[in-house]
Amino acid sequence: MALISSDKKQRLKNSIFAKYFILFAIIILIMLAVLGTSLTLLVNAYTRNENTKLLKENVTSIAESIESTLIAQDMNDDFSVEKGILCNSLRIISSSIDADVFVCNVEGKIIMCKERGDSVPFFGKMPLCYYHSQFNVSDSLLKNVYEGGYVGASVINGKDSYIVGVPIYSGGEIIGSVFSTTETNDRHLTMAVLRMFLASALICLVVAYFVIWKLTKNLVRPLTQMSTAAKKFAIGDFSYRVKINGDDELAELGKAFNDMADSLDKLEGSRRSFVSNVSHELRTPMTSIGGFIDGILDGTIPKEKQEYYLKIVSAEIRRLSRLVVAMLNMSKIESGSFEMKPSNYDISDQIIHILLTFEQKIEAKNIEIQGLEDLKQTYIVADTDMIYQVIYNIFDNAVKFTNENGYIRVSMLDLNDEIEVHIKNSGIGIKSEELSKIFERFYKVDKSRSIDAKGTGLGLYIVKMMVEMHAGKIWALSEDDSSAEFVFRLPKSYRPIYKKEIK
Repeated sequence: MALISSDKKQRLKNSIFAKYFILFAIIILIMLAVLGTSLTLLVNAYTRNENTKLLKENVTSIAESIESTLIAQDMNDDFSVEKGILCNSLRIISSSIDADVFVCNVEGKIIMCKERGDSVPFFGKMPLCYYHSQFNVSDSLLKNVYEGGYVGASVINGKDSYIVGVPIYSGGEIIGSVFSTTETNDRHLTMAVLRMFLASALICLVVAYFVIWKLTKNLVRPLTQMSTAAKKFAIGDFSYRVKINGDDELAELGKAFNDMADSLDKLEGSRRSFVSNVSHELRTPMTSIGGFIDGILDGTIPKEKQEYYLKIVSAEIRRLSRLVVAMLNMSKIESGSFEMKPSNYDISDQIIHILLTFEQKIEAKNIEIQGLEDLKQTYIVADTDMIYQVIYNIFDNAVKFTNENGYIRVSMLDLNDEIEVHIKNSGIGIKSEELSKIFERFYKVDKSRSIDAKGTGLGLYIVKMMVEMHAGKIWALSEDDSSAEFVFRLPKSYRPIYKKEIK
């Protein structure tokens, strides 16, 4: 049981369903990861831009106020009313924007901040700010500010913060700088957005995986059915059919598969019928031959009767020979190995010569031949021997089934690029339900009658193939029970087609 389970797992792992499902799942995961990363970066960038924009607006305003109030000599720790007012402004602005705003001199020393706004001067000096005394404004940061301002992020007193700095000018010279810092809250916002995104992504993943599972199942179901059908066909069972849903490419493939199954089923039936018919056609004359020869050898048949039965044996042998030749020709035509030798000749003259070969049989049944006087010279390019066999077999059937004192009428129509030959005989007609079957292999019209008991049933089948090999057509007509007509049409120029094109 463990081995079976392992085999099933291996087949599932190697199946198209598993491959497509895993592929789609990985694609969705990658897309969600990219989307989540992009969303996180977007939130961070938006938060940073909004916070630094507000900080920059305020520090720029403060820098402008200082430029109109102080000069270079005032950028120190000495107390003045103007500095006190500026420190109070820094306190108000810092509270309103939830930030820390302070002013530095050109050396980077903090000389004004919000903590010094309400303090009392000590001996004409600004009071000491213990909080900002711990700050260290680096030379690189000052350089960035002096080169046009600075907007960025850094760690201040162990906290992630946004920093915005702008220079202060007086008389065209830089006399200091204004900084504004605020703690970043990106992490909390990012985590909140990320949690929301992950929850939504999880729901989407569940739904997407279910949909992918269904779609992939529907996608591979026809392929699975085709695989099952192919395995059944391999063992000779052609009854299985693929269920077709929709009209997409897979549905077309399934329909083509079912059509192939129908063809294989028909071919298999034809093969079995062929084997059965050939066996019957071979067994019957061989049984007769064997019986008559054994009767002659053991004395059962008297000497005065031996010549009679030997003639029957000879006729049966010729019948076997005709059957073998017919099957060989049929095999060559079906395999495409029958070599055609086209030539330009008069088909009217050929028809007359073939009729002469049946002169004795025609006279014996007193058959009237009609229409020969209306035949005109008509040249076609075709294989002379093959068309000879076509016309010969049609006349052979006509003579065989024409009643005594009946008629055979021959006519030919010129259709510009084609000729159409009609051969009609009186006598036994063809039933309407048999008209579509008479060109099938081993099919004999009206099997209950003994008139064609010694026929092979291959003549008209071979005739049909030979006509179609010349890109022509042949069909049969029967207006009533007392007449039958065969019509074939051939192109005047040589237009052969391959056996696979013959329908």
